[in-house]
Amino acid sequence: MSTQPGPGEADAPAASRSSVGSSVNDAPGSGAGRRPFRPVRAQRAADLVAAQLRRHIIGEMADGEALPPESVLMERFAVARQTLREAFRVLESEGLLTVRRGVRGGAIVHRPDGSVAARNAALVLQSRGTTLADVYQARAMIEPACAAVLARRATPDDIAALRAALAETEEPQADAVNAIRALMGFHALVAQRCGNQTVALLTDLVRHIIELASEQQVVADPGSSTTRRALRSGHRTHERLVELIEAGDVAGARDLWTRHLEGSEDYLISGAASRTVLDLLS
Repeated sequence: MSTQPGPGEADAPAASRSSVGSSVNDAPGSGAGRRPFRPVRAQRAADLVAAQLRRHIIGEMADGEALPPESVLMERFAVARQTLREAFRVLESEGLLTVRRGVRGGAIVHRPDGSVAARNAALVLQSRGTTLADVYQARAMIEPACAAVLARRATPDDIAALRAALAETEEPQADAVNAIRALMGFHALVAQRCGNQTVALLTDLVRHIIELASEQQVVADPGSSTTRRALRSGHRTHERLVELIEAGDVAGARDLWTRHLEGSEDYLISGAASRTVLDLLS
C-alpha cells in the first residue's frame, strides 16, 4: 500500500493540531473564545537539579558544609557535568553556594541569611528612583510595631539579649562607624526578637540601605559634636526602650521608638532626603 500523501494531505498534521486545539477550547463548558489552555514549557534539567539541591541545602545542610563531589552528583541525578554546573550557577546566584575549583575545590553551602534578598530589594528600589526618605518612612512603619510586640511578650532571654546589645554601645568608641553599626545592630535585634520571621526579614531588606546611609553620614562628619551627641542620644534611647519593654509598657515602647526613628531620620538624612538609593549605592 502506498504511503505517499495524496493531494492536500501534506498539511494534514498542522490542520489536525489546529482542529484539536479548537475543539478543546471550544468544547461545551470551556467558554467559547476564552482559550483557557496554554502551551506547557518543559523545565530544563539544570533547573530540576537546582530545585532538588536547594531543598536539600535549606532543609538538611549546615553553613560551610560541602556538597558531594561532582562525579557523585552526576551519577545520582543521571546528568552531564555541564548540566550539573548550570545548576550550581543557579544556586550561586541565589547565594546558596560557593564553588571552588581545583584539587581542593568543591561546592560549599551557605545558609540563607537575607543578604541576597536585601541586595535584590535594593536593586528594585534603585530602578524605581526610590528616595532615602521613602526608605526611612518604611522603617518607621515597621519598627515601632516590633517594639510594641516585644513589650507585650518579651521573655527573660529577650531582655538579656537586649541588655547585652546595649553593653556594646555603653562605652564611647573612638571609631564612630563602629559605634553606629552597634546601634544599628540593636535595631535589628528588636525586630528579630519580636517573634515574627516575616517582619524580621522585611526589616533586613531596608536595614542594608539604612546602615549604608548612616555610615556615610558618620564618615562625612566623624568627630563633630553633632555626631557625638547623636550617638549618645541613641544609646540613652535604647536604654529607655529596654526599660519599657521589661516593664511591659506597650504604648510607651511604641511611642518612644517612633520618636527615636523620626529624630534619627532628621540627623542621618539631613539635607539628603531627596537622594535616591541609586545615589547611595553608586
